[in-house]
Amino acid sequence: MRSLLMTLVAVLLVASGCTSGSETDQPTRPAEAVPTDAAADLVAVGVDWPRADGVLDVAAAPAAPAGFSAEMVERMAGVLADWATATTVDRDVWHSATPVDDVVRALPAEVGASLRTQTKDSVSPGLAVANVFADEVTVIGAPAVTTAWRVSTETDDDGQQLVVLQLQTRAAYEVRLGDDAPTRVIGVLRVHGLSAYPGTTTDFGVSGGWQEFGAGDCALALDDELVPGGDVAESAEDLKAFVKIGDGDELTMPALDPDDRVDAGYLQRCRDNAT
Repeated sequence: MRSLLMTLVAVLLVASGCTSGSETDQPTRPAEAVPTDAAADLVAVGVDWPRADGVLDVAAAPAAPAGFSAEMVERMAGVLADWATATTVDRDVWHSATPVDDVVRALPAEVGASLRTQTKDSVSPGLAVANVFADEVTVIGAPAVTTAWRVSTETDDDGQQLVVLQLQTRAAYEVRLGDDAPTRVIGVLRVHGLSAYPGTTTDFGVSGGWQEFGAGDCALALDDELVPGGDVAESAEDLKAFVKIGDGDELTMPALDPDDRVDAGYLQRCRDNAT
C-alpha cells in the first residue's frame, strides 16, 4: 500500500504587533507589546468549557465513509486523540525545549517521522507541532478545551480515493507573564489530520495547522513561543472569534490574510520591527 504525505497546512495567526527575539539580529520587545495591568480570565472572555488536566476528552469519531473500514478509521482516530493530547494538554510539552521529540514519542513511527520532516523547516518549528509557551509564562490551572471532528474523502491524481480524518482542539489557557503580572487568556486552534487509502495500516498521510488568539505576534516567529499580547482590547476582540468557534460543533479555521501567515516574510517584518 502506498503511503500518502500531505503538505502541512501553513501556520496561521490572528493578531498583529511585535515581541522580542534573540540577542543577535532580532529586535527587543517594544514597550507597547508588554501586557498592561488589565487582567482577563476564562470567565471574562466567555469560556465555560470543560477543563482538561492532562487528559483530553474526545467524542467518538465519525463513522467511516463508504469504501473504508470502520476498523481503519477507528485506528486513525486513536492516533489523532493521542496526538492532540500531546500537543494541547501535556504540561511537559508546554515548556519543552524539544517539543517535536515529545510529540513524536506519542505517535506511531511512520506518523512521527512524517510530522518531523514536515515541520523541521518551519519558521516556528516548536509551535508547528505543539502549544509551546515562553519560559516566563505560567499556565494557571488546566486549560479549557473543546474538540471537533471532520471526515471527508478525496481523490488523488491517479483517481484513487482516500479518507481524511481531522481532529481539532480549541484550547483556552489562562496565563501570567511573570510572577506579579495580571492573568491573561491565550486561545489556540490546532488541527491534527491523517489520511489513508483503503487497507492502510500505519503509513498514514499527515496534515495539520494552527492559529492563535490573544498572543503576542512576533514572539511566534522570533522566539517560537506563546506570550500574552500587549493590546488587551485587541486580544479581547480576537478571543471573541475564538470562543465562537470553540462553542460550535464543526471544525473551523478562519480564513486569514496572507500577510498574517507566519512565514519567512513575516519573520523578516518582525526582525525589521515593521509589523
